[in-house]
Amino acid sequence: MKPAYKGRTKYHNRAAIYVVCLLVMVIAIVFAVNGNSLRIKKAEYQAQLDSLEEQYESEVAREEELEEYEKYTKTMKYYEEVAREKLGMVYEDEIIFKDSE
Repeated sequence: MKPAYKGRTKYHNRAAIYVVCLLVMVIAIVFAVNGNSLRIKKAEYQAQLDSLEEQYESEVAREEELEEYEKYTKTMKYYEEVAREKLGMVYEDEIIFKDSE
């Protein structure tokens, strides 16, 4: 019986199989290295995302505090405190005690 392809021997077929196996191994190594670098990037991005979420929550809390302070600054109690502390004003019937120092 003649070989299917003229001039090819078992040696040539084995060499082709070895070359194909080598190429498959090289491709597998490249995928493994790239996959590892992608996992590292994913971990970095996750850490960055966590940091940004914490920062967002902090800013939301700060916004709520500012809104509460804005409401407080529109009250009569705030006006009285500012008048007492910064302007030194008192009610007419109020008695003030000062230190002798």
